[in-house]
Amino acid sequence: MSLVSSDWLEKNLSAVKIIDCSWHMPGIDRNPGEEYMKNHIPEAIFFDLDKNSDQSTDLPHMLPTKEKWEEIVSSMGISNTDRIVIYDNSDVLSSCRGWYNFIYFGHDKHLVSVLDGGLKKWLIENRKTTSEKTILKNSTYRATENKNMVKSIFEINENIEKKNFTVIDARSKERFNGSVPDPRKNVRSGSIPNSVCLP
Repeated sequence: MSLVSSDWLEKNLSAVKIIDCSWHMPGIDRNPGEEYMKNHIPEAIFFDLDKNSDQSTDLPHMLPTKEKWEEIVSSMGISNTDRIVIYDNSDVLSSCRGWYNFIYFGHDKHLVSVLDGGLKKWLIENRKTTSEKTILKNSTYRATENKNMVKSIFEINENIEKKNFTVIDARSKERFNGSVPDPRKNVRSGSIPNSVCLP
């Protein structure tokens, strides 16, 4: 994953498309959309991770279809050749999920970065923020799925026995061990057999 510094972003604000991909766990009294409207990096567009996921399933944050992704990104005014910097203001590093979505749907990996330290570091350094909503003219975005970046449930089930690859679980140790309930709806606690916890 490509990281950019706050110094670099401040010097290149007008040369990149900036995305606020903040998301908070259920049960936390914070609304990322409202937080964006109050305070964000200049020129940033808000990306709603809940709304921009597959709405046809009750599982959280499943990838949308290619066609839906094209519609979402086109409505954000982002083109295939844009340099993108994604940040968040959350404890779960949701900017990394935004980065993953863009790479999965074929955006050039050299053109997508995550802001090192996110909005938290940006604010600590007293850099400029705004409450002005950024609205960009619609674009025509074309996606290409990198299907090798996703494993199906059948491949995961088969791997429990065959152990052809390692499954990394980035959740907290407590959620991985099942010692606390998962805060997300319809997600059981515990972990996939033989997976490795690297929170």
